[in-house]
Amino acid sequence: MPEYVDYAEYYDYDHAVTEDIPFYLEYARETGGPILELACGTGRLLLPLAEMGYEVHGIDFSENMLEVAGGKISERGLSHRIKLTCANMAAFELKEKSFALAFVAVRSFMHLYTQEDQLSCLDCVCRHLRPGGLFIVDVYSPNLGILTQPPGPDFELRNEFMLPNGHRVTRKDRFVRNDFLNQINQWEMLFEEFDADGNLARSRLVPMDTRYTFRFELQLLLEKAGFEVQSIFRDYEKHAYDGTGEIIAVAKKPE
Repeated sequence: MPEYVDYAEYYDYDHAVTEDIPFYLEYARETGGPILELACGTGRLLLPLAEMGYEVHGIDFSENMLEVAGGKISERGLSHRIKLTCANMAAFELKEKSFALAFVAVRSFMHLYTQEDQLSCLDCVCRHLRPGGLFIVDVYSPNLGILTQPPGPDFELRNEFMLPNGHRVTRKDRFVRNDFLNQINQWEMLFEEFDADGNLARSRLVPMDTRYTFRFELQLLLEKAGFEVQSIFRDYEKHAYDGTGEIIAVAKKPE
């Protein structure tokens, strides 16, 4: 896995995603626990799952992300239900090998940049699931318009948010290039933090590469790792995949 650059101090404010929470809660009710989340980040999904009574284990490559998650877990009194492990999702080994449900949400699987790492990740997940356990992976559907766009010379404003300290942060994105050979989109995110007087307090450039995976490629990867693909959706309302939106695959470890 290439050198990882995170932005844990901004992540929760820049990614206030909630629309997938009911989706994962539904599968948690269907399968029960324990539950494993790969690339759990700052605990966005771990917390609601634990608050519903499930035992959950989150792994992430970033110690900074896990530090933020740990603080929120302690604040909510959920340490007895949530375990955190700093590990590469392409190569991890946990004592627990009987998870009922595992998932990697919000396109985090796309930070595995080779098929070797993708397969290694899927093999690890399969080994840690109980027979009949479910695995869910969410990636975006490759968009030909984005794949063929030229590099962007300028940054474009993508988001703006406030920090608890009263500072205002702007996020601007720039498309760098598409590596067609390796199926990797390369972007840059520029975070500019301004103090209460409007002065630039901090500027940070974060590379953001993602490996796009096509629908049948993802299915073949899952099958090669020993899974049986049950469903592929285009959104969290479980509409069948139609070439647009997300590619959300639900796969089962054979019993």
